[in-house]
This record gives sequence, C-alpha cells and structure tokens, in this order.
Amino acid sequence: MTPKDDLLRGPLRRDGRLIVSYPKSGRTWLRFAMSQFAIDMTITHAGASTNRREVGRPYAGIPEQARGLPLVFLYRDPIDTAVSMFYQITRRDLPKGSGRWYRMYLPLLLRGALPAQEINSFVRNPLYGVEKVCSFNRAWLDHLAQRTDCLALRYEDMRANPAEGFQKLLDFWGETAATGAELAEASSVDRMKAAERGAAEDAILKPTKQSDPESLKVRRGKVGGYADELSADTITACKTIAARYGF
Repeated sequence: MTPKDDLLRGPLRRDGRLIVSYPKSGRTWLRFAMSQFAIDMTITHAGASTNRREVGRPYAGIPEQARGLPLVFLYRDPIDTAVSMFYQITRRDLPKGSGRWYRMYLPLLLRGALPAQEINSFVRNPLYGVEKVCSFNRAWLDHLAQRTDCLALRYEDMRANPAEGFQKLLDFWGETAATGAELAEASSVDRMKAAERGAAEDAILKPTKQSDPESLKVRRGKVGGYADELSADTITACKTIAARYGF
C-alpha cells in the first residue's frame, strides 16, 4: 500500500500510522519519501483542510473521532506554514478565475471569508493565516502532551537532520522496509522537484502550471523563508500572534 489521505469522512486507522498535520507543514515530503519504499501510512488535516467544508473557517478543535488514537503529529513554524498556504490557496486550490473559485466565491463572500490575494493580508487573516495555524498546532501539542502513545515531529528539526527525523518515525512504527538515511536521500528537494516536473495527474506530486514556480507543490523547502516574502510590519505582527500561542 502507498501513503494516502484521510479527510475524517470515516473511521480513522488505529495502528499509529496516522499522521496529523496542518496543510503545508511537510506532509507532501513525508508522503513522497514513504511512497519510494511502499511504506503504508495515512495523513489527515483533522478538520483544517482546504476542502469546501473547512476552508476559510476557524479551527473547530480536535475531532472527536481522532481523540484517543495513537498517531504522529507533524508541525512547522506557523509563519512559514501560512506563507506556503498563501501559494497553495491562491495558485492551486482556489486560483482566482478558476472553476472552483467561481463555485466557492459566493459562499465565501457571504461569510466574509474570501482569501486575500496579497500575501501580507493573507497571513494576517485569522481565517487563513498565522492565527489559524497556531490554534491548530497548539490544540494538538497540548493534547499530545498528555499522551505516551504518540509522536510529535517538528519540520524544522527533520530538515536539519532528515535521516534522524525519518528514523524516529520508522522506529515509532516498527518499520524496517527502509532506514532513515535511505528515506532522506530518496526525498531530497531536488529529487522531489524533478519528480513534480515529470509527474502524472494522479501522482503524489500532481503537476500544475509549470511556467509559474510559485504554483508548484514543491516550492522551496526553506526554513525561515517567510523573511524573504513578508514585510517587516507583518513579520512583527505574526511573531506577536505566534508568541501568544507559545511559538
């Protein structure tokens, strides 16, 4: 079996191979790495996806069906996450002028939840930006603090030492189909970018508008990249929000 998504539409798996993450927190990297060795896992955004029911809404909290399950929680700096979400929403999920944009326009407009098309406004919007990311991550980290059957992985730590990070995940699962070093080598940013450029429509790295590098699933993979994207005032505001949640 290969890695797959579970959008909480049915019973969740109970064997610990469930990964919870906010969108754009590194899940594509994990999915791609595991797929190279056919390692089975399921990923869910646990109520914070960009699907029609959840996009542009405050995070409602940990879903009841996910409570008590052994799982892995993957999280990332909330400012970097929000910046990546801007490109995901505006270039992939809800690009202005697309069919989905026109279908979603009126419902989002009526509840004051149209996504901003300017990056600084987007990351400061509580329905899309840093505040929502922080709310999600804080809820899950507080939940996991009381648990001994779960694993929390920080994206920045995994990027600093991919082999060690992947090995922690494999050890948690008792998985021996690959080593952490093998997963790290197979899922470098360069390899993922090359895979996306040649990917089929049903691949994990589904291709998009190749002429627009900001619309690619694999953009930069850079820790702290928000410093190159946001204004100084926005960075200060976002750091204030993050600090309020303990990040």
